Amino acid sequence: MFKTFPNYDAFQGVAVNVFKTQNLEAIRSLKKFLAALPSPSYIRMALLQAVYQLAEEDPDVCRWILQNRHHLEPELNLMEVTQQVVIGQLQSQGLRLNQDFRFTLNGQLDATESINAALLTGVSRCDRLLIEEILFIC
Repeated sequence: MFKTFPNYDAFQGVAVNVFKTQNLEAIRSLKKFLAALPSPSYIRMALLQAVYQLAEEDPDVCRWILQNRHHLEPELNLMEVTQQVVIGQLQSQGLRLNQDFRFTLNGQLDATESINAALLTGVSRCDRLLIEEILFIC
């Protein structure tokens, strides 16, 4: 769906290159540049796919982005993305939201150590970085 927009990959590539600068002003400019995309969902996906690409290519830059994630909002809310990753992963293991695990008012995961350990087993490199950097599970 998203890659049908002409030059979509170029927009994602620009996001990756801007993220690599680790410059907050450049990120603000990037968000204005991405307004050329046809909808907020395209902007969100370009930013998210750039984060995932950096998790594979340059984990240190990805960590920096995750630590400065508030500068991607409102276009991309990485706390929300991370919570959805966690919910999907834990529910696939038969656990139930608000019964076996929950999120605190500030968005942090409230779960037992065994659930935290199970959560980090078998997730992608980017999902692991999201969980560790945003929910502070190490």
